[in-house]
Amino acid sequence: MLHTPRTIIRAWNRYDDDRCRHWPEYHDPLEVIWNLQRPQVPFSGSWLTDMIGSRRHWAVDSRSGDLMGRISLRDIDNASKQARLGITFSASYIGRGLGTEAMKGFLDTYFTDLGFDTMVLDVAAPNERAVRSYRSLSFEYVESDWRNAYNSIKESVIDAPSVRHLKSHFRVEQNMMWVEFFEMRLTHDMWRQYRALHPREMD
Repeated sequence: MLHTPRTIIRAWNRYDDDRCRHWPEYHDPLEVIWNLQRPQVPFSGSWLTDMIGSRRHWAVDSRSGDLMGRISLRDIDNASKQARLGITFSASYIGRGLGTEAMKGFLDTYFTDLGFDTMVLDVAAPNERAVRSYRSLSFEYVESDWRNAYNSIKESVIDAPSVRHLKSHFRVEQNMMWVEFFEMRLTHDMWRQYRALHPREMD
């Protein structure tokens, strides 16, 4: 169990599956594209290495015990000491810096107690809040890929004044909408440098 000033991070349990189903809906018009499927990538090793123990979950609670979010690791590769981050927060708790705060606490454990050397993630480029949070924690951009949004979003949505500045992250080809996703990475060395530069944040 990990503690930050406003969060408690603990192992996910079966009761949390039911609790998160009651989270309120998001009202961001672009939210439907945040979790578009990643392109298929080759297995990193044998099928046994890739399939066993390839996903782990933690709950993020408030100090009063409310389930605010979930942190997950998938594509766990023990040989290269790398895993892929997933993080989701209830709409009731977004925009308060709670995800960034929880990640600061989790990253210390990830790189020390859990023994990983690298964390990778993929994030929808139009998800400004998430991209800003990751960059603030020293994640670096690696590359982009484009994912088919199918029928989940219309051109009229990205033409809205509040979204228009993000239009470069969308493209239409053969009547299909594609969305840019960033691949990002954080290494143990990069995290150590962050900690050295922000010692008070780690108290």
